[in-house]
Amino acid sequence: MKIYDSHSDIFHNLYTRTVDGDKDPFLHYHLDDLQKGHIEGGIWVVYSDKDFDIMDAYQTALAAYEPYKDKFDVILGLEGLRNVPNLDMFDRLYKMGVRHAMLTWNEANHLATGVKGNPEYGLTPLGKKFVQYMNEHNMIVDVSHLNEKSFYDVLEQKPKILIASHSNAYALSNHPRNLKDEQLVALRDAGGMIGVVAARNFVSRDKEKQNIKGFVDQIEYLVNIMGIDKVMLGLDMMNFLDDFDNSNLDDLQSHADTLKIVDELRVRNFDEVDIEKICFKNYLSLKERVMEE
Repeated sequence: MKIYDSHSDIFHNLYTRTVDGDKDPFLHYHLDDLQKGHIEGGIWVVYSDKDFDIMDAYQTALAAYEPYKDKFDVILGLEGLRNVPNLDMFDRLYKMGVRHAMLTWNEANHLATGVKGNPEYGLTPLGKKFVQYMNEHNMIVDVSHLNEKSFYDVLEQKPKILIASHSNAYALSNHPRNLKDEQLVALRDAGGMIGVVAARNFVSRDKEKQNIKGFVDQIEYLVNIMGIDKVMLGLDMMNFLDDFDNSNLDDLQSHADTLKIVDELRVRNFDEVDIEKICFKNYLSLKERVMEE
């Protein structure tokens, strides 16, 4: 079974590892795990949790990835745009190949407000222009990390290609980054998709459910609301990030473990057609829409 992951920080890791002097970080931290887990591609991002030169970071990441670019099927993405001050720079990133973006990480910035920002603040006028640009250029608008007001403000802009790349159901785990049922319904009705995330506190607050069984509980819940054609895997593996303790699941510690998800889906009596949709076909339908340029 092939797997596509709708959210991975691989490009950010390639950037930081290269800056730290690693000559081949993709080989040292990613290639083996991706191959073991049958990962064929996904949305790989540079994330902006602080201020830095985003153009330099992306160019550095792509240079490190260059020897491997024909082995994987990747959409270039941005997790947060705090370091993209204007549309001119956004256009430069688009011309570099970027086809996905979240407006914020967790912060409030010049475009929108993330989950750690003031709940009364939402999308800014410039943020609306960024969403318009993304619509005009067939880019993926990603609402993961937005606070509720920004989430609904973005939906009012009628995004052409809409996802929550790595979010779960708030009803099963009340993490602020998860989506409430009303948000899931709104996301579905707006034509959006969701990537189920494997961060332990996003899966469950119950330590006994911070495992693949709890993860598949999330899949079942999300499929029930969103529909089988709207649910992907947005794993957010953190084992290769120095600045995070591995906060993934007990039995899903890296991309190497992802086929265990398939095993549990079969145990839950998902048929092979639906497993394929969750693991790769829904993602590939998303990619087809991005490529319609």
